[in-house]
Parts: sequence; structure tokens; C-alpha cells
Amino acid sequence: MDNSFKDKIKYLDPISLEKLNAYKLLNRIDTKYLCNINQITSLIEEAVKDFNIQEINDQRNFRYQTLYFDTPGLKTYFDHHQGKRIRYKIRFRKYLDTGDAFFEIKRKRNYIRTNKVRIKLPFTKTLDNNHYDYIRNQINLPETDLNSSIWTLFDRITLAGKNHLERITIDTNIRFKSDFKEISLPSLSIIEVKREKNIRISPFSKILLNLGIKPTGFSKYIMGSILLNPQLKHNRFKRKIVTVNNICYDTKYDK
Repeated sequence: MDNSFKDKIKYLDPISLEKLNAYKLLNRIDTKYLCNINQITSLIEEAVKDFNIQEINDQRNFRYQTLYFDTPGLKTYFDHHQGKRIRYKIRFRKYLDTGDAFFEIKRKRNYIRTNKVRIKLPFTKTLDNNHYDYIRNQINLPETDLNSSIWTLFDRITLAGKNHLERITIDTNIRFKSDFKEISLPSLSIIEVKREKNIRISPFSKILLNLGIKPTGFSKYIMGSILLNPQLKHNRFKRKIVTVNNICYDTKYDK
């Protein structure tokens, strides 16, 4: 983590995991933003007054590891590529600082709404009947095996509004890995704002817009799959790749 980033998050007031879990956003909208890592310090400076940061055992930045599963024909990937509104992702997520692991299913209901269900299970690269039973209780699973596909690794801080229901995650140190290859995007940061549907524009979204950072859809699984396997069909995502390249390599963000 960049030292200036470490210094800035020290000034945010802490919030415990228990209190953060009380932020029930029952009718929420999730919006993603991409920016260069060097813009994060400005975001944190603007957020100090109105936001707390999740803290556990004096730690504020947490390491995540995710393993995605897909069919042999990459149904999950190509459902996204074809723009299907109803689709899903299946993954294991491990919190490296605590060792906790969860088996998760994310279901895309339409263009803006996503549901996630998960169960605490030991992390594994292969799925057994218990995993498949859990999956079939949640989604209409194709009658085929699921294989481990790609890994994503990243660091995350989580912010919560002091006087309003809003949660923000900021991911940095983003890496993608397969069995044969690893790619890092150290300049990219992914921000996700979770807000109540009846809030037209959230306080954190205002900060982002004031800094010229606009909302954009983004999937770590999709981007990682393309970067690790450029031969994979990705016509639909070419503009997103250009956006990521511009953010990562634009000299105006260099120090």
C-alpha cells in the first residue's frame, strides 16, 4: 500500500465490524467507479468528515483472495459477454487476515440489482456434492461440472456514512492469476458505492463526481479472464479495456 494512502486512512474515525453489519441497505443500488491509485488520497481527504472506516484489531486494510468457478464452456463469462440481464458468478472468497472463507453465489437480477448469498465453508479448489446441492438451491445450474477458473487478489478498505446509510469499498493492489500466469494492475483502484435506492445521489458519489470520477460497470472476473487469456472473445469489453489502460498508464496521474 502507498505510504500516503496509509497516512490518510489514519485520520478516519473507526467503526467496528459489528456496527458496520448494522448498516442494513435493504433496497439498495450498487455503483462501481474506476480510478488511478493516486486519486485515492484526495478521496479520503474529502471523506474524513462524513465517513468512518472499518477497523478490526487495529487493522484497516484487508487482503482478499477469490477463486471463481465456471463451466468448461465458460458459461458465466459468455453470459456476461452476451449482455444477459440474469446471470450469476460462483466463487470462493477468503479473508487472508482472518482465514475465514465463504462459498458465494452472486446473482445478477437486472442491470443494477445484484443479490449475493454465501455459506461459510473450508476453501477448496474443487467442488463436491455439498457445494453443488447449495448451488442448485440458489440457481438453475447447467448439468455440467464447474472448474476453478481464475483467482483475483486485492486489498480493501470499507467506509460507512456517519449520519446516513451508505457503504463504500475501495480495492487496491489488484492482481489476477491462473495456473500458468499472473498479472498485476497496481495503478488501478475499484470503488463500489452501496446506497439506498431512494437516495438520488450519495455523499460519496458527489465526492467522486467532483474529482471527475464517473460511474462505470466493472467485473474483476471478466477483466481478469481477458487479461490472462487475450485470445478469449471480448468484443463487448474492448471499450472497458481501453478505459482501464487509460487509467493505469495516463501520465497525468504519475507522481
